[in-house]
Amino acid sequence: MIELRSEPYTLISRPDVQETEKQFRACLNTEWCSGVMFNVLVHRKFAQPVEYDAVLWNDYSMMFIEYKDSKNAYKRMSAKRAQQVSDFSKNIARKFGFDEYAYILVVNGISEETKKGEVVTIPLKRLPSYVPAPRSTASELDYVNKLVAQYERTENPAEVTRERVIRELRVLKGMIEQL
Repeated sequence: MIELRSEPYTLISRPDVQETEKQFRACLNTEWCSGVMFNVLVHRKFAQPVEYDAVLWNDYSMMFIEYKDSKNAYKRMSAKRAQQVSDFSKNIARKFGFDEYAYILVVNGISEETKKGEVVTIPLKRLPSYVPAPRSTASELDYVNKLVAQYERTENPAEVTRERVIRELRVLKGMIEQL
């Protein structure tokens, strides 16, 4: 059993292999990564553990995968839950020192790529050729980029007022303080 820690997270791999996951593992493209863990339980102090079917990483990014072996199992997962797990994945990747992360759902039985909320969902048959499109783990930088784009746009530019700038700086300060 492998255990990786970066406070407040502990990643623990379970040694058992589910029969339904064998096909998923056979399809997984690991050429881009330097490490893989299967059946990963992520523990965080005072919170319910979250489980991933695979966690892959290379020098700069981490990818978290949840596998659903049927359309029905996929349908039972709410878009809100998928987004929560994606956000949790971003926090884990950041605490482990990665600049980027990706969280995807892989579903056996769907025919085309779709989304569950904002989470990319791909068919199992597409997994061997899937190349992740990682996103930044730095929410603060994303927020600053959003503000810069608002103020730079020529069509419908954002109104610059003292109150607005102070509000936006307070939001950014709050994001940084949460680290």
